[in-house]
Amino acid sequence: MNLCARVATSKKKKFTSIMRIRYSNALLWRGLDDSPELTTFDVVDGLLAPVARTRRPDRTVDLNSAFVMPAFRDGHCHPLFAGREHVGPDVTDATSLAEIQAIIKGYAEVNPSVFWIDGAAYDRSIEANFNRSELDAVISDRPVVLHGADHHTLWVNTKALELSGLLHSIPEVSVGSVDVDQNGVPTGILREWEAMQLVMSRIPTLSIEQELDALDWAQDKLLAYGVVELQEAWIDPDMPEIYLEAAKRDRLRIRTSLAFRADPATWSEDFAYFDKMRQEIEDLGHPLLQANAIKFFVDGVLGSSTASVIEPYVSGPASDKHGEQVWPFESLREAATSADIRGYQLHLHAIGDAAVRSALDLIDAVRPSLPAVIAHTELVADADVARFEALNVTANFEPLWAREDGQLLSCVPQVGRSRIDTMYRMRDLADSGANIAFGSDWPVSSPDPLLGIATAVNRSLPRGASWTLEQALTVREALCAYTSGSARQIRSAPGDGTLGLGDPAEFVVLSANPFEVEPRDLFDLKVVATSTLANPF
Repeated sequence: MNLCARVATSKKKKFTSIMRIRYSNALLWRGLDDSPELTTFDVVDGLLAPVARTRRPDRTVDLNSAFVMPAFRDGHCHPLFAGREHVGPDVTDATSLAEIQAIIKGYAEVNPSVFWIDGAAYDRSIEANFNRSELDAVISDRPVVLHGADHHTLWVNTKALELSGLLHSIPEVSVGSVDVDQNGVPTGILREWEAMQLVMSRIPTLSIEQELDALDWAQDKLLAYGVVELQEAWIDPDMPEIYLEAAKRDRLRIRTSLAFRADPATWSEDFAYFDKMRQEIEDLGHPLLQANAIKFFVDGVLGSSTASVIEPYVSGPASDKHGEQVWPFESLREAATSADIRGYQLHLHAIGDAAVRSALDLIDAVRPSLPAVIAHTELVADADVARFEALNVTANFEPLWAREDGQLLSCVPQVGRSRIDTMYRMRDLADSGANIAFGSDWPVSSPDPLLGIATAVNRSLPRGASWTLEQALTVREALCAYTSGSARQIRSAPGDGTLGLGDPAEFVVLSANPFEVEPRDLFDLKVVATSTLANPF
C-alpha cells in the first residue's frame, strides 16, 4: 500500500492517550539544521518519543523514506473571512472584466433568492479603476459587492450605493475614500475600511450555522496544506463568538490565536469587550483557542496609494502625497500602551516605509522588547533594518507577494520602479538577526505555505523570471519562517515549531526533499499528509 492510500484509510482514526504509533523510515528534518536523518520515531500521547524496544506499537506507519518536517504555522491569516467569501461568487482567478461579469451573472442565476451578492476577490491589475456601470450591465436590480484582492478596496454596483445611501450624499470618513467622477457622483470604488463599511454594514450577516460551515471549509483547506496553527489577524466584534462556538462544538481543529482589531475611534470602549471575550476563551480552556493580540492598522496599501511612505507617490490621485497613517501617533501610543498593560501582543499592519518607521517608533516608545509583530513590512528604510532585532520585533512577511506579478506591477506607476525594487527585504532583515515569520494573509493570497516558501527562495512566479534575487532566503530559512519563526511570533503553541523528543507530534510529509530538489522544483512540492495532536495519520 502506498503512503497516500495508507493515509486515506487511516484519516478517521482518533488519537487516544494509550496509543503508541511508530513511524519508520522517516527522512526527518527536525527544523534545527540542514540535515534530515533517516530514522524511526514513536508518538505517544501526542508527543514525539524514543522508540520503545520493549513494547510493540499499536500501529506502525512505514514512510518509505518520505521527507517529514514540522507542520506549518501561519503568522497572519484570515480563515473566517476566507470561508465567508467562499459562500459568495469567487472571482479570484478571473483574468478579465468579461470573466468577472460572467461569474457574477452565473452566480445570480443559480442563487435567485440571494439579494446582496457579496463576492471576492478581483485582481485590481486587470483594470486600474473599475466602474459601477460594469457591474450594472450584469446585475442592476440587486446590490453587488466585490472585494479587491488587497481587501482594502470595494467595487460595487449602483444598487449597492443606492441602498447604502451614497448616491447623492457621501459622509466624511477619517481614513479612506469613496471615489467620485468629475461631477461628484460615486464611481463604485471605495477605499479602506471606514469607507468600505458604509456599504458592508448593510450586508446581512450569516447565521451561526453558516459561519461554522464557512470555518469548517477554511480549516479543511489549511489542514490539507499542512497548517496546524495560525494567527487570526483580524477579529471584529461579531467574530469571537463564532470561534467560541466552534470550540464548544468540537469543530475547531487548528490552533488559533485571535488578534482583536482596534478601531481608532472606539478602541477605549472596545478594549473592555476584548478583555471580556479573552476571559471567556480562557474560562473555556480549549487547547486550540486563545486570544493574545491586538491588531493595529498603521497605514493602508500601496495599490490604493494609502500606504504611508517617506517619499511621496509619483503619480495618480495621491501624487506628491505620502499616503495615510490610520492613527495619530499619540493616540496610537495610548492605545498600544493600554494593550501592553493588559498583556496583549501588538500586531501592527505596516506596509509603507513611513508606517514601518512609525510602528518601530511606537514599540520603542511603549516598551522596548515588548512582544510585537510588524506584518507585511513591504518597504523598510535602510536606517530601520537593524531596529527590528534591537527592539525584538518579529518581521512577518507574506512571501507570495515577493514576486513580479500583476499586483506588484500595478503599483509601479504611483510608487516608481526604483522603489518597487526595494520591497520585501527578507535577506537584509534575516542577516540583521531579526526573527522572520511567514503568513499568507489568506484570502488575500493562497494559504499554501509551500508556494510561499518556493517564492521566498526564487523571488519569482513558478515559471517567471526572478525579481530582486539578492533578497531571497535559503531553503532552510524559508522553511523555518513558516514553522519555528511563526511559532515564536504567535507564542501560543506548546513547543517551538521544531521536532525534538517531547515536542508535539505536529508534522507534515512532503512529496520530495526540499533540500535536494532544484530551486524551481520547490513550486512542485506538495503536502502528502498532515499529523495533528487530535488526528495523527
